[in-house]
Amino acid sequence: MKKRVLKAAGQLGYVPNPAGRNLRLQRTNAIGLFFHPSCAQLFRNVFYAEVMEGLEQHLAAAGYDLLLSGSDFNRGDGRAAALLTHRRVDAAIMLGAFPAKLIEQLHGNGVPLLLLDSSIEGLPADSVTTDGFNASRIVVDHLVSRGHREIVMLAYEMEDYNIDLRSRGFLAGLQHHGLPAGSALIRNFTYNVEGFPVLLQRLRSARPPTAVVCVNDNLAAYMTQHVREAGFRVPEDVSFVGFDDDVYSRESIPPLTTVAVDKPALGRIGAECLVRRLQDPAAPVALLRLPVHLVERESVATIARSG
Repeated sequence: MKKRVLKAAGQLGYVPNPAGRNLRLQRTNAIGLFFHPSCAQLFRNVFYAEVMEGLEQHLAAAGYDLLLSGSDFNRGDGRAAALLTHRRVDAAIMLGAFPAKLIEQLHGNGVPLLLLDSSIEGLPADSVTTDGFNASRIVVDHLVSRGHREIVMLAYEMEDYNIDLRSRGFLAGLQHHGLPAGSALIRNFTYNVEGFPVLLQRLRSARPPTAVVCVNDNLAAYMTQHVREAGFRVPEDVSFVGFDDDVYSRESIPPLTTVAVDKPALGRIGAECLVRRLQDPAAPVALLRLPVHLVERESVATIARSG
């Protein structure tokens, strides 16, 4: 009987309905991808575009569709949260600078969450990010080895795990070398255009920094361009270092020394982590920190030590 049914199905061109099978198994084979503050910004950010490349390729190979939600969490419309509450996705990936309070709320709905390029200390959720703390230590070591003693860091004033991690590593690096750290971290701005006057004031002070570390390449490229337009030479008057090794670092004038992040690998390893979670819901929580390395270009000068 079974053979006759299968033969008839083949002759009629019948294809099994995966939606019906998934409904019976209580799964969707869909992974929700959410970005904060809004998905629109995801497509304007070259960093996350490369992360998504590795993410989508591995999830597709594992048989999952990536569902990108267009909901803006800032509006509080609840549409994105409903995808989790009503189990319209098997798991969710939180990408971007999500507030910890929002993540904690979403974590309680029973759908597995992956914090990608982010983390929340103490929250039992899988997370994959990069080792920003040691990356900043490496940057400070490099600048000190090139003779720099007056170093500042520019980082946005916003709730963001990577910014906090990189900032703490920077201050730890200064402390390790016995350098002043009291006013070395500048975070009293949110947008690049706000940060430039702050930096310009420091560059025109009695003790100007000889090197500026920026929390990402976008900020570093912006500052490099504008300090040059203000009459400073880069790197002769002031050196710059960025983070991420984005296209901005390579197209900047001069090309930026930066910390390289393997963005496709970040997405791929995040996908692998999430697939393992779906296969084994009881597995221990994974807290993965991917290594990074310094890429030296022309934006850092060597300063001759006096005496």
